[in-house]
Amino acid sequence: MRVVSFFAGCGGLDLGFKQAGFDVVWANEFDRNIHATYRLNHPSTTLCEKDLRKIEISDIPDADGFIGGPPCQSWSVGGSGRGLHDERGQLFLKYIEIIKQKHPKFFVIENVFGMLTHQHISTFLIFIDTLEKANYNVYYAVLNAADYRIPQDRKRVFVIGFSSELNCQFSFPKPENYVVSLRQAIGDITENPQFYSDFDDVPVPQISNHDVYMGPFDAKFMARNRVRSWDKPSFTIQAQAKNVPLHPQAPAMRYVSSYQRIFEPGYEHLYRRLSVRECARIQTFPDSFKFIYSDVKMGYKMVGNAVPPRLAKCVALSIKKAFEERIKDYNNVLVAYYHNERQLKKCEVLSVFYFRASLDINAYNPLTYLPPYLILARGKKRILYEIDQTIKTVLVSREYLLNLGFIPHSSSYWIIRIKRRLCDISDYKTKWKDKRKRSPYLDFIGIKSL
Repeated sequence: MRVVSFFAGCGGLDLGFKQAGFDVVWANEFDRNIHATYRLNHPSTTLCEKDLRKIEISDIPDADGFIGGPPCQSWSVGGSGRGLHDERGQLFLKYIEIIKQKHPKFFVIENVFGMLTHQHISTFLIFIDTLEKANYNVYYAVLNAADYRIPQDRKRVFVIGFSSELNCQFSFPKPENYVVSLRQAIGDITENPQFYSDFDDVPVPQISNHDVYMGPFDAKFMARNRVRSWDKPSFTIQAQAKNVPLHPQAPAMRYVSSYQRIFEPGYEHLYRRLSVRECARIQTFPDSFKFIYSDVKMGYKMVGNAVPPRLAKCVALSIKKAFEERIKDYNNVLVAYYHNERQLKKCEVLSVFYFRASLDINAYNPLTYLPPYLILARGKKRILYEIDQTIKTVLVSREYLLNLGFIPHSSSYWIIRIKRRLCDISDYKTKWKDKRKRSPYLDFIGIKSL
Protein backbone atom coordinates (compact mmCIF):
# COMPACT_ATOMS: atom_id res chain seq x y z
CA MET A 1 0.00 0.00 0.00
CA ARG A 2 1.20 3.52 -0.82
CA VAL A 3 1.94 5.89 2.06
CA VAL A 4 2.96 9.55 2.28
CA SER A 5 4.72 10.97 5.32
CA PHE A 6 4.42 14.40 6.97
CA PHE A 7 6.81 15.95 9.53
CA ALA A 8 9.09 13.11 8.46
CA GLY A 9 12.21 14.12 10.38
CA CYS A 10 14.94 11.56 9.75
CA GLY A 11 12.27 8.98 9.00
CA GLY A 12 11.79 6.68 12.02
CA LEU A 13 8.06 6.32 11.37
CA ASP A 14 8.75 5.87 7.65
CA LEU A 15 11.34 3.16 8.27
CA GLY A 16 8.94 1.18 10.45
CA PHE A 17 6.21 1.32 7.80
CA LYS A 18 8.70 0.21 5.14
CA GLN A 19 9.76 -2.71 7.33
CA ALA A 20 6.08 -3.68 7.56
CA GLY A 21 5.77 -3.79 3.77
CA PHE A 22 4.32 -0.35 3.00
CA ASP A 23 5.68 1.81 0.17
CA VAL A 24 6.54 5.32 1.43
CA VAL A 25 6.41 7.20 -1.88
CA TRP A 26 6.60 10.84 -0.71
CA ALA A 27 7.65 12.66 2.45
CA ASN A 28 7.65 16.25 3.68
CA GLU A 29 10.29 17.73 5.99
CA PHE A 30 11.03 21.46 6.22
CA ASP A 31 14.19 21.44 8.38
CA ARG A 32 17.09 21.68 5.94
CA ASN A 33 19.47 20.20 8.55
CA ILE A 34 17.68 16.86 8.21
CA HIS A 35 17.38 16.59 4.42
CA ALA A 36 20.75 14.91 3.81
CA THR A 37 20.06 12.26 6.46
CA TYR A 38 16.60 11.51 5.10
CA ARG A 39 17.74 11.25 1.50
CA LEU A 40 20.67 9.01 2.41
CA ASN A 41 18.50 6.53 4.31
CA HIS A 42 15.33 6.71 2.16
CA PRO A 43 16.64 6.89 -1.42
CA SER A 44 13.42 5.58 -2.99
CA THR A 45 11.18 8.20 -1.36
CA THR A 46 10.57 11.62 -2.95
CA LEU A 47 11.40 14.29 -0.35
CA CYS A 48 9.46 17.56 -0.43
CA GLU A 49 11.36 20.35 1.37
CA LYS A 50 8.58 22.96 1.42
CA ASP A 51 6.96 24.49 4.49
CA LEU A 52 3.80 22.44 4.96
CA ARG A 53 1.76 25.64 5.26
CA LYS A 54 2.79 26.58 1.70
CA ILE A 55 2.17 23.19 0.10
CA GLU A 56 -0.74 22.96 -2.32
CA ILE A 57 -3.06 19.96 -2.02
CA SER A 58 -2.18 19.11 -5.62
CA ASP A 59 1.49 18.77 -4.57
CA ILE A 60 0.63 15.78 -2.37
CA PRO A 61 0.34 12.48 -4.25
CA ASP A 62 -2.64 10.19 -3.79
CA ALA A 63 -1.91 7.38 -1.35
CA ASP A 64 -3.65 4.75 0.73
CA GLY A 65 -2.36 6.20 3.99
CA PHE A 66 -1.00 9.39 5.56
CA ILE A 67 1.44 9.13 8.48
CA GLY A 68 3.03 11.83 10.59
CA GLY A 69 3.89 13.23 13.99
CA PRO A 70 3.24 16.99 14.11
CA PRO A 71 5.73 19.03 16.20
CA CYS A 72 5.34 18.05 19.84
CA GLN A 73 6.89 21.02 21.68
CA SER A 74 3.53 22.83 21.85
CA TRP A 75 1.95 19.91 23.71
CA SER A 76 4.88 18.58 25.72
CA VAL A 77 4.95 18.87 29.50
CA GLY A 78 8.64 19.77 29.19
CA GLY A 79 8.11 22.05 26.19
CA SER A 80 6.32 25.33 25.64
CA GLY A 81 2.87 23.87 26.40
CA ARG A 82 1.19 26.63 24.39
CA GLY A 83 -0.86 24.27 22.20
CA LEU A 84 -2.68 26.07 19.40
CA HIS A 85 -1.26 29.41 20.57
CA ASP A 86 2.07 28.23 19.13
CA GLU A 87 2.68 28.20 15.35
CA ARG A 88 4.02 24.67 15.69
CA GLY A 89 0.81 23.61 17.41
CA GLN A 90 -1.22 25.00 14.51
CA LEU A 91 0.59 22.60 12.18
CA PHE A 92 -1.51 19.90 13.82
CA LEU A 93 -4.61 21.60 12.38
CA LYS A 94 -2.94 21.86 8.98
CA TYR A 95 -2.30 18.11 8.97
CA ILE A 96 -5.93 17.42 9.86
CA GLU A 97 -7.09 19.74 7.07
CA ILE A 98 -4.94 17.86 4.56
CA ILE A 99 -6.40 14.56 5.74
CA LYS A 100 -9.91 15.95 5.29
CA GLN A 101 -9.22 17.19 1.77
CA LYS A 102 -7.29 14.19 0.44
CA HIS A 103 -9.25 11.61 2.46
CA PRO A 104 -6.80 8.67 2.43
CA LYS A 105 -8.02 5.21 3.45
CA PHE A 106 -6.20 5.55 6.77
CA PHE A 107 -4.05 8.00 8.70
CA VAL A 108 -1.62 7.91 11.63
CA ILE A 109 -0.92 10.76 14.04
CA GLU A 110 1.78 10.38 16.70
CA ASN A 111 2.44 12.86 19.48
CA VAL A 112 3.52 13.28 23.08
CA PHE A 113 1.58 12.10 26.12
CA GLY A 114 1.16 15.77 27.10
CA MET A 115 -1.73 16.05 24.61
CA LEU A 116 -3.89 14.15 27.11
CA THR A 117 -3.13 16.35 30.12
CA HIS A 118 -5.86 18.58 31.55
CA GLN A 119 -4.29 21.56 29.79
CA HIS A 120 -4.79 20.13 26.28
CA ILE A 121 -7.36 17.31 26.50
CA SER A 122 -10.27 19.49 25.35
CA THR A 123 -8.31 20.52 22.24
CA PHE A 124 -7.36 16.89 21.60
CA LEU A 125 -11.00 15.80 21.75
CA ILE A 126 -11.93 18.56 19.28
CA PHE A 127 -9.31 17.11 16.91
CA ILE A 128 -10.87 13.66 17.29
CA ASP A 129 -14.38 15.01 16.71
CA THR A 130 -13.22 16.88 13.58
CA LEU A 131 -11.73 13.68 12.14
CA GLU A 132 -14.84 11.65 12.95
CA LYS A 133 -17.02 14.23 11.22
CA ALA A 134 -14.75 13.84 8.19
CA ASN A 135 -16.05 10.24 7.93
CA TYR A 136 -13.31 8.43 9.78
CA ASN A 137 -13.51 5.76 12.45
CA VAL A 138 -10.89 7.00 14.92
CA TYR A 139 -8.94 5.04 17.52
CA TYR A 140 -6.41 6.43 19.98
CA ALA A 141 -4.23 5.05 22.75
CA VAL A 142 -1.08 5.72 24.74
CA LEU A 143 1.66 3.25 23.83
CA ASN A 144 4.82 2.74 25.87
CA ALA A 145 7.73 1.76 23.63
CA ALA A 146 9.11 -0.52 26.35
CA ASP A 147 6.10 -2.82 25.84
CA TYR A 148 7.22 -3.58 22.29
CA ARG A 149 10.82 -4.80 22.75
CA ILE A 150 12.22 -1.27 22.66
CA PRO A 151 14.82 -0.55 25.37
CA GLN A 152 13.35 2.67 26.77
CA ASP A 153 10.32 3.97 28.63
CA ARG A 154 8.67 6.25 26.09
CA LYS A 155 4.94 7.00 26.22
CA ARG A 156 3.36 8.48 23.11
CA VAL A 157 -0.20 9.05 21.88
CA PHE A 158 -1.15 7.33 18.64
CA VAL A 159 -4.30 8.28 16.72
CA ILE A 160 -5.32 5.90 13.93
CA GLY A 161 -8.21 6.58 11.57
CA PHE A 162 -9.87 4.49 8.85
CA SER A 163 -12.29 5.79 6.26
CA SER A 164 -15.76 4.92 7.57
CA GLU A 165 -16.87 3.31 4.33
CA LEU A 166 -14.17 0.64 4.67
CA ASN A 167 -15.68 -0.78 7.88
CA CYS A 168 -12.24 -1.70 9.25
CA GLN A 169 -12.01 -2.95 12.83
CA PHE A 170 -8.69 -1.85 14.34
CA SER A 171 -6.88 -3.02 17.46
CA PHE A 172 -3.64 -1.52 18.72
CA PRO A 173 -0.72 -3.97 18.94
CA LYS A 174 -0.75 -5.97 22.16
CA PRO A 175 2.12 -5.37 24.59
CA GLU A 176 4.80 -8.06 24.56
CA ASN A 177 5.85 -9.66 27.82
CA TYR A 178 9.55 -9.04 27.27
CA VAL A 179 11.79 -6.19 28.41
CA VAL A 180 14.92 -5.29 26.42
CA SER A 181 17.69 -3.99 28.66
CA LEU A 182 20.37 -1.41 28.00
CA ARG A 183 22.96 -4.19 28.05
CA GLN A 184 21.16 -5.96 25.22
CA ALA A 185 20.83 -2.72 23.28
CA ILE A 186 24.26 -1.09 23.63
CA GLY A 187 26.39 -3.46 25.68
CA ASP A 188 28.50 -4.40 22.67
CA ILE A 189 29.54 -0.79 22.00
CA THR A 190 32.83 -0.77 23.88
CA GLU A 191 34.96 1.69 21.91
CA ASN A 192 35.44 5.19 23.27
CA PRO A 193 33.17 7.84 21.72
CA GLN A 194 34.11 11.23 20.28
CA PHE A 195 33.47 14.07 22.76
CA TYR A 196 32.18 17.53 21.74
CA SER A 197 31.35 20.65 23.76
CA ASP A 198 29.18 23.65 22.92
CA PHE A 199 32.19 25.23 21.22
CA ASP A 200 33.19 22.29 19.04
CA ASP A 201 31.98 21.44 15.57
CA VAL A 202 31.99 18.04 13.95
CA PRO A 203 33.79 18.88 10.69
CA VAL A 204 33.43 15.40 9.22
CA PRO A 205 30.43 13.28 10.28
CA GLN A 206 31.58 10.20 12.17
CA ILE A 207 30.49 7.15 10.20
CA SER A 208 29.30 5.40 13.33
CA ASN A 209 27.77 8.57 14.92
CA HIS A 210 29.41 7.51 18.21
CA ASP A 211 29.57 11.15 19.29
CA VAL A 212 28.86 12.53 22.77
CA TYR A 213 27.79 16.05 23.73
CA MET A 214 29.86 17.32 26.68
CA GLY A 215 28.02 20.56 27.50
CA PRO A 216 27.34 21.45 31.16
CA PHE A 217 24.65 19.74 33.24
CA ASP A 218 22.14 22.36 34.39
CA ALA A 219 20.16 22.45 37.65
CA LYS A 220 17.07 20.95 36.02
CA PHE A 221 19.08 17.98 34.78
CA MET A 222 20.65 17.48 38.22
CA ALA A 223 17.25 17.55 39.96
CA ARG A 224 16.77 13.77 39.59
CA ASN A 225 18.65 10.61 38.79
CA ARG A 226 19.51 10.33 35.09
CA VAL A 227 21.21 6.91 35.16
CA ARG A 228 19.46 3.63 34.44
CA SER A 229 21.34 0.42 35.24
CA TRP A 230 22.46 -2.06 32.59
CA ASP A 231 19.64 -4.52 33.33
CA LYS A 232 16.84 -1.97 32.78
CA PRO A 233 15.50 -0.09 29.76
CA SER A 234 16.61 3.50 29.26
CA PHE A 235 14.83 6.66 30.25
CA THR A 236 13.13 8.39 27.31
CA ILE A 237 15.62 9.45 24.64
CA GLN A 238 15.38 13.24 24.44
CA ALA A 239 15.73 15.52 21.42
CA GLN A 240 17.75 18.14 23.34
CA ALA A 241 21.37 17.10 23.73
CA LYS A 242 21.65 18.56 27.23
CA ASN A 243 18.79 16.34 28.47
CA VAL A 244 19.99 13.02 27.05
CA PRO A 245 20.18 10.23 29.70
CA LEU A 246 23.53 9.19 31.13
CA HIS A 247 25.43 6.04 30.19
CA PRO A 248 24.76 3.02 32.48
CA GLN A 249 28.48 2.61 33.23
CA ALA A 250 28.02 5.16 36.02
CA PRO A 251 26.29 4.45 39.37
CA ALA A 252 22.93 6.02 40.16
CA MET A 253 23.19 9.70 41.11
CA ARG A 254 23.29 10.34 44.86
CA TYR A 255 20.22 11.89 46.49
CA VAL A 256 20.77 15.26 48.21
CA SER A 257 17.24 16.65 48.28
CA SER A 258 13.99 16.40 46.33
CA TYR A 259 15.43 19.06 44.02
CA GLN A 260 19.05 17.97 43.78
CA ARG A 261 21.20 14.95 42.95
CA ILE A 262 24.96 14.77 42.59
CA PHE A 263 27.36 12.44 40.84
CA GLU A 264 28.64 9.73 43.16
CA PRO A 265 31.93 11.06 44.64
CA GLY A 266 34.95 9.24 43.26
CA TYR A 267 33.09 8.11 40.12
CA GLU A 268 32.63 11.47 38.41
CA HIS A 269 34.71 10.33 35.43
CA LEU A 270 32.07 7.69 34.55
CA TYR A 271 29.24 10.15 34.03
CA ARG A 272 28.69 10.96 30.38
CA ARG A 273 25.66 11.27 28.15
CA LEU A 274 24.74 8.47 25.80
CA SER A 275 26.25 8.94 22.34
CA VAL A 276 24.16 9.65 19.26
CA ARG A 277 24.69 6.06 18.08
CA GLU A 278 23.77 4.63 21.48
CA CYS A 279 20.58 6.72 21.44
CA ALA A 280 19.85 5.47 17.93
CA ARG A 281 20.28 1.86 19.10
CA ILE A 282 17.90 2.50 21.99
CA GLN A 283 15.44 4.00 19.49
CA THR A 284 15.86 0.75 17.43
CA PHE A 285 17.50 2.34 14.41
CA PRO A 286 19.78 -0.18 12.68
CA ASP A 287 23.51 0.61 12.60
CA SER A 288 23.20 0.92 8.82
CA PHE A 289 21.10 4.07 9.36
CA LYS A 290 23.55 6.99 9.19
CA PHE A 291 22.95 10.46 10.65
CA ILE A 292 24.59 13.43 8.91
CA TYR A 293 25.25 16.59 10.93
CA SER A 294 27.85 19.30 11.49
CA ASP A 295 26.69 19.98 15.05
CA VAL A 296 26.41 17.02 17.41
CA LYS A 297 23.29 18.55 18.97
CA MET A 298 21.50 18.11 15.64
CA GLY A 299 22.35 14.42 15.74
CA TYR A 300 20.59 14.07 19.08
CA LYS A 301 17.64 16.11 17.81
CA MET A 302 17.06 13.85 14.81
CA VAL A 303 17.25 10.70 16.89
CA GLY A 304 15.21 11.98 19.85
CA ASN A 305 12.36 13.38 17.76
CA ALA A 306 11.93 10.16 15.79
CA VAL A 307 9.31 7.48 16.34
CA PRO A 308 11.19 4.26 17.22
CA PRO A 309 11.12 2.25 13.97
CA ARG A 310 10.23 -0.95 15.82
CA LEU A 311 7.18 0.71 17.38
CA ALA A 312 6.21 2.18 14.00
CA LYS A 313 6.44 -1.30 12.49
CA CYS A 314 4.16 -2.75 15.20
CA VAL A 315 1.55 -0.06 14.51
CA ALA A 316 1.90 -0.53 10.74
CA LEU A 317 1.40 -4.29 11.01
CA SER A 318 -1.76 -3.70 13.08
CA ILE A 319 -3.07 -1.40 10.35
CA LYS A 320 -2.28 -4.01 7.71
CA LYS A 321 -4.04 -6.63 9.82
CA ALA A 322 -7.17 -4.46 9.96
CA PHE A 323 -7.27 -4.42 6.15
CA GLU A 324 -6.52 -8.15 5.95
CA GLU A 325 -9.30 -9.09 8.38
CA ARG A 326 -11.72 -6.95 6.41
CA ILE A 327 -10.71 -8.53 3.11
CA LYS A 328 -10.96 -12.05 4.57
CA ASP A 329 -14.70 -11.51 4.89
CA TYR A 330 -15.07 -11.39 1.12
CA ASN A 331 -16.24 -14.86 0.11
CA ASN A 332 -17.24 -15.96 -3.39
CA VAL A 333 -15.69 -13.06 -5.24
CA LEU A 334 -15.67 -12.77 -9.00
CA VAL A 335 -12.08 -12.86 -10.29
CA ALA A 336 -11.49 -11.34 -13.72
CA TYR A 337 -8.63 -9.96 -15.82
CA TYR A 338 -8.37 -6.60 -17.51
CA HIS A 339 -6.36 -6.00 -20.67
CA ASN A 340 -4.60 -2.71 -19.95
CA GLU A 341 -4.70 0.46 -17.84
CA ARG A 342 -6.84 2.27 -20.43
CA GLN A 343 -9.57 -0.33 -20.15
CA LEU A 344 -9.36 -0.29 -16.34
CA LYS A 345 -9.64 3.50 -16.18
CA LYS A 346 -12.61 3.47 -18.55
CA CYS A 347 -14.37 0.82 -16.46
CA GLU A 348 -13.85 2.87 -13.28
CA VAL A 349 -15.08 6.11 -14.88
CA LEU A 350 -18.25 4.42 -16.25
CA SER A 351 -18.65 2.13 -13.21
CA VAL A 352 -19.00 -0.96 -15.38
CA PHE A 353 -17.14 -4.16 -16.12
CA TYR A 354 -17.82 -6.27 -19.18
CA PHE A 355 -16.81 -9.77 -20.24
CA ARG A 356 -17.55 -12.03 -23.18
CA ALA A 357 -20.82 -13.96 -23.09
CA SER A 358 -19.79 -17.57 -23.67
CA LEU A 359 -22.06 -20.52 -24.45
CA ASP A 360 -19.57 -22.89 -22.83
CA ILE A 361 -21.33 -24.89 -20.12
CA ASN A 362 -18.42 -24.15 -17.73
CA ALA A 363 -18.49 -20.41 -18.39
CA TYR A 364 -19.63 -18.06 -15.64
CA ASN A 365 -23.22 -16.82 -16.00
CA PRO A 366 -24.04 -13.73 -13.89
CA LEU A 367 -27.77 -14.44 -14.14
CA THR A 368 -27.25 -17.61 -12.11
CA TYR A 369 -25.32 -15.94 -9.30
CA LEU A 370 -23.86 -12.45 -8.90
CA PRO A 371 -21.38 -12.16 -6.00
CA PRO A 372 -21.01 -8.92 -4.03
CA TYR A 373 -17.33 -8.37 -4.90
CA LEU A 374 -15.12 -8.26 -7.97
CA ILE A 375 -11.33 -8.54 -8.23
CA LEU A 376 -9.71 -7.22 -11.40
CA ALA A 377 -6.24 -8.59 -11.96
CA ARG A 378 -3.40 -8.04 -14.39
CA GLY A 379 0.05 -9.42 -13.70
CA LYS A 380 0.75 -8.84 -10.00
CA LYS A 381 -1.85 -6.09 -9.69
CA ARG A 382 -5.09 -6.88 -7.80
CA ILE A 383 -7.91 -4.36 -7.25
CA LEU A 384 -11.01 -5.07 -5.18
CA TYR A 385 -14.42 -3.60 -6.08
CA GLU A 386 -17.92 -3.83 -4.72
CA ILE A 387 -20.53 -4.93 -7.28
CA ASP A 388 -23.83 -3.05 -7.42
CA GLN A 389 -26.33 -5.88 -7.02
CA THR A 390 -29.33 -3.54 -7.22
CA ILE A 391 -28.83 -3.03 -10.96
CA LYS A 392 -29.75 -5.87 -13.26
CA THR A 393 -26.97 -7.55 -15.24
CA VAL A 394 -27.61 -7.15 -18.97
CA LEU A 395 -26.41 -8.70 -22.21
CA VAL A 396 -25.13 -6.13 -24.72
CA SER A 397 -23.71 -6.11 -28.23
CA ARG A 398 -20.25 -5.21 -29.45
CA GLU A 399 -21.67 -1.96 -30.93
CA TYR A 400 -22.99 -0.95 -27.51
CA LEU A 401 -19.50 -1.20 -25.99
CA LEU A 402 -17.92 0.59 -28.95
CA ASN A 403 -20.24 3.53 -28.30
CA LEU A 404 -18.99 3.61 -24.71
CA GLY A 405 -15.41 3.87 -25.95
CA PHE A 406 -14.25 0.29 -25.36
CA ILE A 407 -12.56 -1.90 -27.97
CA PRO A 408 -14.33 -5.29 -27.82
CA HIS A 409 -13.72 -8.12 -30.30
CA SER A 410 -16.55 -10.61 -29.74
CA SER A 411 -20.21 -10.14 -30.62
CA SER A 412 -21.92 -10.13 -27.21
CA TYR A 413 -20.97 -9.31 -23.64
CA TRP A 414 -22.29 -9.29 -20.09
CA ILE A 415 -22.17 -5.94 -18.27
CA ILE A 416 -21.79 -5.78 -14.48
CA ARG A 417 -22.25 -2.50 -12.62
CA ILE A 418 -19.49 -1.49 -10.22
CA LYS A 419 -20.70 0.24 -7.07
CA ARG A 420 -17.28 1.47 -5.89
CA ARG A 421 -13.59 0.72 -5.82
CA LEU A 422 -12.61 -0.57 -2.39
CA CYS A 423 -8.82 -0.94 -2.36
CA ASP A 424 -5.69 -2.14 -4.09
CA ILE A 425 -4.78 -5.56 -2.69
CA SER A 426 -1.63 -6.05 -4.74
CA ASP A 427 0.45 -6.10 -1.54
CA TYR A 428 -1.31 -9.22 -0.31
CA LYS A 429 -0.77 -12.84 -1.21
CA THR A 430 -3.96 -14.57 -2.26
CA LYS A 431 -4.99 -18.17 -1.82
CA TRP A 432 -6.78 -18.45 -5.14
CA LYS A 433 -4.85 -19.95 -8.01
CA ASP A 434 -4.31 -18.00 -11.19
CA LYS A 435 -6.31 -20.09 -13.63
CA ARG A 436 -4.81 -18.32 -16.66
CA LYS A 437 -8.27 -17.48 -17.96
CA ARG A 438 -9.38 -14.29 -19.66
CA SER A 439 -13.01 -14.92 -18.72
CA PRO A 440 -14.08 -14.40 -15.08
CA TYR A 441 -14.60 -17.16 -12.58
CA LEU A 442 -15.95 -17.48 -9.06
CA ASP A 443 -13.54 -18.28 -6.28
CA PHE A 444 -13.01 -17.98 -2.54
CA ILE A 445 -10.47 -15.35 -1.53
CA GLY A 446 -8.23 -15.52 1.53
CA ILE A 447 -5.62 -12.85 2.13
CA LYS A 448 -2.40 -12.79 4.10
CA SER A 449 0.34 -10.20 4.19
CA LEU A 450 3.48 -10.45 2.14
